Amino acid sequence: MRHTLKLVIKYILSGISFGCTFFVVMCLFCSIWGGEDILMQIFKDFTRQSIGAMIIGVACGSTPVIYQFDRPSYFLKILIHFCVGMGVFYPVAVYLGWIPFYPDKIIYTILQFLFSCGIFVIIWSGFYLFNRNEAKRINKRLKELEQDNTVDNR
Repeated sequence: MRHTLKLVIKYILSGISFGCTFFVVMCLFCSIWGGEDILMQIFKDFTRQSIGAMIIGVACGSTPVIYQFDRPSYFLKILIHFCVGMGVFYPVAVYLGWIPFYPDKIIYTILQFLFSCGIFVIIWSGFYLFNRNEAKRINKRLKELEQDNTVDNR
């Protein structure tokens, strides 16, 4: 139980860190490439904007903790991660004005949501491929060490 609590806290803190870092990087991009209007909106409402970035960071950065548990199927883990991440990201992004919301143009809203889902899938796939390659590299190294151990014990 204690290990699980430490793991969850670690993921929450790394989520906050990821959210803050992403927020700062996006502000830097706006600053460098002429997004002064966007920056002014952010600075006028800096506290809410920063907290929103942290909340999204926690939602997207801490839910991968579910992959550490054996119980749910892998598909269910992905579904939970996606639903929590998008379920927090999209409403917060609309509320803070990061994504414009036009109730009278429902097709535009649907396309925005689908675009956001696509970005989520791309980011998730990047992390998945990175972690899969890391696991292969570590397993290869473990096999090498095991073979070296077998040779040394003869």
